[in-house]
Amino acid sequence: MRSGSDDERMGRLLEDLKARIRSITPQFSFLLDVTRKLPGAEGGMDRRELHAVARGLERVWQIMRLLKLLSEYFGDRLFFGGDSILNYVYMINYAEPPRLTFDLDSAWHRRVTSKRVLIGEMLKFNMWLSEEGLTLDLPITPERTMKIFVIEYDREKDHFPTLLSLRMPVITRYDGRPFYEFLGMRNHNLITRLRGVFEEMMGVRNPRIDYIRLEVSLDPGEMPREEVMLKDAFGFEAKAWITELGYQLASKITHKVARDFGPDLRYNLHDVLKAALDLRLLGHVDGESVRMYVGSMDLHVTRHNLASLLSPGARKIWKDNYHYTLVRKRYSLEELVGHVNALMEEIGR
Repeated sequence: MRSGSDDERMGRLLEDLKARIRSITPQFSFLLDVTRKLPGAEGGMDRRELHAVARGLERVWQIMRLLKLLSEYFGDRLFFGGDSILNYVYMINYAEPPRLTFDLDSAWHRRVTSKRVLIGEMLKFNMWLSEEGLTLDLPITPERTMKIFVIEYDREKDHFPTLLSLRMPVITRYDGRPFYEFLGMRNHNLITRLRGVFEEMMGVRNPRIDYIRLEVSLDPGEMPREEVMLKDAFGFEAKAWITELGYQLASKITHKVARDFGPDLRYNLHDVLKAALDLRLLGHVDGESVRMYVGSMDLHVTRHNLASLLSPGARKIWKDNYHYTLVRKRYSLEELVGHVNALMEEIGR
């Protein structure tokens, strides 16, 4: 039999949980409003499309929140680049429809030879998050809790010697594993009480716990970086260090769109498609800022790779993947390929 003090403690935990959820998760109505205002949505979306994109944006919201917190804590010791920066900052700022992507790429400010150095830094970051009330303690039993919204080492994904794979468990409405399964809960009374809290605060009885993923390069090399004020579609603002846009676009060209895949091209169509979507940004930058990092480029290979995006296999990826909903609302695949091809011809001159 539980004592009155146990009930009081659980009551306090659940009230604290309500307050934390309110500040650490977005309202779904807010996500729907953001979706309707994104570039590409101006022509309207049906209910299925609207909700699919809004569901994806719940994870994006958490990615951009993490970017803001990492920038606030680490300052110029950690800098960012990659698909999330290109799509959720630059695309939106240039009124281009973003594609949905769910990883955050970063690099440490100096070369380190051991991943333990960065894991130690992330443990300090977790302590700061906890002290600032930016984590969530979920009751597993009346006596035990599990902390989420902290950085973890991602053993499943960590395969490369100079790249550290990390993850952060977050609570979402629709993606991931049911909360009680993730937490290994067996106390049905506690599960019921938590369901009441979640339904009140999130609008769903059985939210899920999913991972957002962060990669940190241990060797930044000569990547050029700059400090900018980032503002995204959610209203997050952060002074952050990022890899220069021209360098990021040059990397997309060198490693994807202008790469000679030979007979393996059909296995790389999705990567080429994603890179081509991101290279729409070439129309918004000084070509010389990209050209200086590309070096030599065979335009015959580039044309061949882009033309392959009109193949049946690539068309299926383009048509079936909800990540590209907003882009499809503005461009046909033929328009996209033609547009990027023209931009690449300019770079290759």
